[in-house]
Amino acid sequence: MSRRRFNLKQKLNVYILSAATIIYCLAIGYISYRLTSIAYRNSIEIVKGSTREYRNKVSDELNSMMESARTLSNVFSTHKKYEPAQRDAFFEKILYSNLEKNPDFLSVTLYWELKALDEKYNKKNGRIRNGYYRANNKILLETAIVDTTNADISGIYYTAREHNKEMLWDPYYDVVTKELEGKLMTALFVPIQNSAGKFEGLVGIDISLTEMSKLIAGIKPFDEAVSYIVGGNRMIVAHTDQTLTGNDFFGMLNSDSTSFKTGFDQVKTNSSSSFTYKNPENDEEYFVSFEPITIASQPTDWVIGIEVPTRVILKEAKKVLIQAIITGLLGLILLYIVIYFIASRISDPIVKGVDFAKSISTGNLNAKLSVQQNDEIGELAESLSMMAAKLTTIMREIIQSSDTIASSSLELLESSGRFSEGANNQAASSQQISTSMELMLSRIQQNTLNAQETEKIAIRAALGIKAGNEVTQAMIQSMNNIAEKVSIVGEIAKQTNLLAINAAIEASRYGIQGKGFAVVAAEIKKLAEKSQTAAKDINLLSSKGLIQAQETANKLLDIFPDIEHTAKLVQQIAASSLEQKISSEEINQGIQQLNLVTQQNAESSYELSLNSKNISKQAENLKKLVAYFNVES
Repeated sequence: MSRRRFNLKQKLNVYILSAATIIYCLAIGYISYRLTSIAYRNSIEIVKGSTREYRNKVSDELNSMMESARTLSNVFSTHKKYEPAQRDAFFEKILYSNLEKNPDFLSVTLYWELKALDEKYNKKNGRIRNGYYRANNKILLETAIVDTTNADISGIYYTAREHNKEMLWDPYYDVVTKELEGKLMTALFVPIQNSAGKFEGLVGIDISLTEMSKLIAGIKPFDEAVSYIVGGNRMIVAHTDQTLTGNDFFGMLNSDSTSFKTGFDQVKTNSSSSFTYKNPENDEEYFVSFEPITIASQPTDWVIGIEVPTRVILKEAKKVLIQAIITGLLGLILLYIVIYFIASRISDPIVKGVDFAKSISTGNLNAKLSVQQNDEIGELAESLSMMAAKLTTIMREIIQSSDTIASSSLELLESSGRFSEGANNQAASSQQISTSMELMLSRIQQNTLNAQETEKIAIRAALGIKAGNEVTQAMIQSMNNIAEKVSIVGEIAKQTNLLAINAAIEASRYGIQGKGFAVVAAEIKKLAEKSQTAAKDINLLSSKGLIQAQETANKLLDIFPDIEHTAKLVQQIAASSLEQKISSEEINQGIQQLNLVTQQNAESSYELSLNSKNISKQAENLKKLVAYFNVES
């Protein structure tokens, strides 16, 4: 079953549009994501910026009030310059003037340690309280001496005395002054110190926190944003929902308030804190920003916070996202139109080229391609036309060459047959020569062995003759020694004979007494004569043996050079036989190699004959294939 085929224009549209759509969607998606992220971060920065801005306003306002308290403290620290009556009148005037000029102040109070004004006072506690406060649009003075005791007393004043430093007191409702009862306020305390830094008194300013609620009401970075200020005792000083003012902040939270507690602990170190949390009551996520309220850059444990629903923060980001998607869709439609037009411009000349190639594939080399474009497609069309022209030229040459190959293959077939026959004859002759050479090599090897054995026998004979000559020389020497000994025996015999004659003459002189001795002398004479005779015989025999031994030695000396020469000749014959053997083996190897080459030539001639037949067949097939192309004469 044939599959449906798409033409080039359809493929260009499908592929390019698909790729462009994917890339465009990815780009729009990435841009939208980036815009959303940027918008979200910008919105968060707006919330943080608003928190910092109003934190600065609250801090500036409190710092301004604290500066008034500092000024009063600096003035009151010079109390020793004045007489008591003059001092009290002067300081009360200053307190009154300060309260009158600052309508935000509820009261201004001066506290003195009794022992600071009277060196003779020795109790642990005891203080003078001089204060002006507002009541019914009037400024009233309240003076009292209190706590003149040694008991341990607690309260705001004693806490300030213990710390002996500037303080912003936690928000509270006044229960001392009836005219101020029910008002949420806070107090600013600045200690009065002597030159050694010892606590002598305290300047306290009570301020209403009503203005804080007005300030909080103006914080609106986004719709539905909630702002508040929380004191160090976690009481809500001001809140967007004013009904919550004065409540405990953590009492309003749900059970999960870990993030808020962590944020409050962080702002104690004079650093910002921000986080998100999910309100389980409405199942909505909020972004929270905390900033510490400071006075003279010192943290106060007071916190200003802003909460904004995440959906509100993302509202602008979603708006940007929708705009980006709409713009992307419009751009994508325009891109589809442009790509369709470009695909048509690209595919039309290519289709012409395909039709031209189809004509060439049917063997029609006379086809023409007409595409007039000054670009790569135009170059392709020109290249296809040049290819067709080149194919025409090549096919003409192939047709001529195929005829030449056909005739040459027939001649090659005949020559290969003759070559094959000659190679077979040469192979047979080489085989006979190789057999004869192997037989001759075998005989040469036998001769070499015989010559080597003869060489060994000749060497042994030469050594035997040399040994016999040495034995003969030794025998001659021995016979000479015997002859010398025999001559000595003859001389002894002569001397004995002479002694025997002399003994007989001497015996004859003594008559009968010498007769026995004469007989002995006669016997000795006989023995001497016999010994002399034996010595002569032995000497004669020794002389003959010596002559014969000398002649034997001379004969051996005459034979020895011939034997040595014979041994040398046998050695030369053995060496020549060995060299002849080696040469014969090399000749045999050469003949074997020649025989192998001859057999290979025979096989090659056979293969050449087969290949010649195949070439002839292929030449016929080539002529048939070339006939497929339509080439002008």
